Amino acid sequence: MFIGKVSGSVVSTQKIDTVVGSKLLLIKAMTVKGDSPGEVVDTGRVAVAIDMLGAGEGDLVLVTQGSSARLTESTKNMPTDAVVVGIIDAIQAGSREIYKKR
Repeated sequence: MFIGKVSGSVVSTQKIDTVVGSKLLLIKAMTVKGDSPGEVVDTGRVAVAIDMLGAGEGDLVLVTQGSSARLTESTKNMPTDAVVVGIIDAIQAGSREIYKKR
């Protein structure tokens, strides 16, 4: 599982039946800066993920990849490698809150 930031959406007019109706999001992988926790930064990696929760551009989300992405009730029959499993409200590192959804 990783923290991601929704940076856009992907539109595909032709797709297999099991993916029709699913929202596809462009997700930038993020990490908590290691040497002094206090900042969530971009790793440079990007993924396309199925979104069943209604995340929007700019939201921080939890993304599951690999075979685990197909373990939700909604994605069990989808050929997906990434799915948004949560929209993050806050991130705390030690005693510091480093992210809070506005």
